Amino acid sequence: MKNTKLLCSLLLLSCITLFSQKDSKKVKSQISVEKNIFGVQAGLFGAWVYNETKLADNVALRTELGMDLALFGGTYYPKTGVIFYPTVTVEPRFYYNLNRRNKLNKKIEYNSGNFFSLKTSYGSDAFAISNYDVVINNHMKVVPKYGIRRSFGKNFEMEFSAGIGYLYDFDLKSSDAILDLGFRIGYRF
Repeated sequence: MKNTKLLCSLLLLSCITLFSQKDSKKVKSQISVEKNIFGVQAGLFGAWVYNETKLADNVALRTELGMDLALFGGTYYPKTGVIFYPTVTVEPRFYYNLNRRNKLNKKIEYNSGNFFSLKTSYGSDAFAISNYDVVINNHMKVVPKYGIRRSFGKNFEMEFSAGIGYLYDFDLKSSDAILDLGFRIGYRF
């Protein structure tokens, strides 16, 4: 009789433990952007080193240093040319569809999702590289953007973004509307 009571007690204890483990697995994990991402990207209009840091569950702050590419020619210059110039960018991003992508069993690692952002960048003529003797004026761009970011392979990613914003030229003391299009392929470290 003692052995039967001991066996029933052990069986009951193991069932309680088993059910409590199942319940703990049902707790939904918090969907969030990555805590910190560091990488390099290259695109049609330059190359950049970037870092994305988590600010909130769906918000990341992207900072980048890079070399932007500008094309010139037409009525202002007799020849067509290119110039690479350094830029510093700060861009808060709101990834709005991470929960939906997760429910559809789509990849959300490394901030794979759609986003809205406010890109603020400063461009300078320091260290500019051109095929002609031209300079680029110091300027600041503020562009609200919509973008798509997808990760593929082990460390690779692709981004497309577009927006219409504002450019202020510090040397000419003038401003203008700009179209900002981006297509980038990158590598994460």
